[in-house]
Amino acid sequence: MVCAALYGGIRLWQLRMRRVQHTSASGLPNLLALSAQPLDVGRDVVVAVIARYEEILATLPKDLHGECARQIARRLSVGSGTETIFNGEGGHFAWTEEARPLEMQLNHLEGMRALFAAPLEIGQFTFDTNIHFGLDRNEGLDALTRVNSALASANDALASGRAVELFEAERLEEASWELSLHASIDEGLRNGEIWLAFQSQWDIKTGLLCGAEALIRWNHPTRGPIAPDAFILQAERAGRIDALTYWVMEEAITAALALNAIGRHIQMSINLSAQMVDKAGLVPSLMEIIRRRQINPTQLTIEVTETSSVRNRPAAVQNLSQLRTIGFRLSIDDFGTGEASLAYLADLPSDELKLDRRFVSRILTHERERHIVRSTIDLAHALGQTVVAEGIEDEATYRMLGRLGCDVGQGYHLGRPQPIAELRKNLLKREQMPKRVV
Repeated sequence: MVCAALYGGIRLWQLRMRRVQHTSASGLPNLLALSAQPLDVGRDVVVAVIARYEEILATLPKDLHGECARQIARRLSVGSGTETIFNGEGGHFAWTEEARPLEMQLNHLEGMRALFAAPLEIGQFTFDTNIHFGLDRNEGLDALTRVNSALASANDALASGRAVELFEAERLEEASWELSLHASIDEGLRNGEIWLAFQSQWDIKTGLLCGAEALIRWNHPTRGPIAPDAFILQAERAGRIDALTYWVMEEAITAALALNAIGRHIQMSINLSAQMVDKAGLVPSLMEIIRRRQINPTQLTIEVTETSSVRNRPAAVQNLSQLRTIGFRLSIDDFGTGEASLAYLADLPSDELKLDRRFVSRILTHERERHIVRSTIDLAHALGQTVVAEGIEDEATYRMLGRLGCDVGQGYHLGRPQPIAELRKNLLKREQMPKRVV
C-alpha cells in the first residue's frame, strides 16, 4: 500500500512536471507540447510569427504579456478553425489544420492576415500588428522536425517580408549542411576559406579614394564559392551571425590599420545583421574591440538595413545611437527598400545614406527613378548626411550621379571587391595617375 501511494505520488509529480514543461508563460500550450504529440495524416503544420513582438512586450507591463499572447491566439483560432493554438517564444504561434490543395492553403493563410487589420487592444495600449506564416506539408516526418521546419519558414517569411513561406521538400537535402554549419564556419575561418574582400568607395567630386566596404566571401572546398546572402542566412539560422560579424570587424580593423600605416586614413564600412542591432551585448562588445585594437571609431562606419526582422526597434535605435556617441559613423544601407526607411531616417541619427542599386541602375533610362534619386540626395543633404551610390556599372551613371549631387560612388565600374593586398597596391598605383573629377 505504501508502494502504491509512493508510485501514485511520483506519477502525479511526473504529470505535473509534464504540464509545466509543455505550457508557455501565457498559459497556452507551448511548441514542445505540439512537437511531442503524433500528427495525423493529412494535416499541415503552420507557424505564425508576429513582427516586432518583442517591441510590443517591451511596451506592455509584464502582467499583460500573457493577455497579449492569448488575444493573438484567439484570432488565430477563429481564422484557422482550430481550437488549440500553441505559443512559442518571440511571437511564434503554431497549430495543425487539414491539408488543402496548396494554392487554396496559401490563399487561406493570406486571408488570415485580415484578422490582424484591426489593432490589438491590451489594457490601455493599442498596437498595429503584422503577421507572417511558415507552412510545412512534409507528411511522414516526425512532429519535431515538422514544427521546426514550419518555424524556420515563418522566420524566413518575416525576414523577407513575404506573407507565407513554404518549407519545400528540397530544403531537407540542405538539412545536414545547416546542422553542420557551426563547425563549417569555424573551420572556414581557421583555414582561410572565409575571407574579406574590400570594395573601394570614391569621392565623386575629387576622384579620390575615400572608403572601402568589407564584404565577406567563402570559397568552400566542396561546394565552391558560396553566395554571401546564402551563407549569411544560414549563419543567422544557426545562431553564428554574432561570431561571424565580430570576426569581420576584427579583420576590417586590421585592414584599416594597414592602410593607416602607409598614410591613407579611409573610412572602413562593416555590415551589421538585423538580428544583432537590438542585442544588449552589441555596444559593450564593439567597445572592447576598438579599445583592444586601439583604433579611432570615427574611422569605422556601421551599415544597417531597416527590415522587419529587427524585433525590438527601440532597443536597436538606442544601441545605434550609443555607437554613434562613441564615435562610429552610421549608414542606412539599401535606402528605399526597407519597410520604413523614412521612419528609420527620422529615428536614427545617422551620418550616411546608401542608395540601393536598383534605383542607381535606372537613372539613365527612367526619369522617375532619376527624380527619386535627386530628391533623396537633397533630403539627405538637408539632414547633413553623406550620400553613397551603390552598383555603379558604367561611366555615364557615375557622371549622372555627380550632376545629381551624389557624394560617393561604389560599384564594379569603379572597383571590384578585392583582397586588401590588391586594394593597397591599386591605391598606390592610382595615386600616381591623374585625379578623376566629375
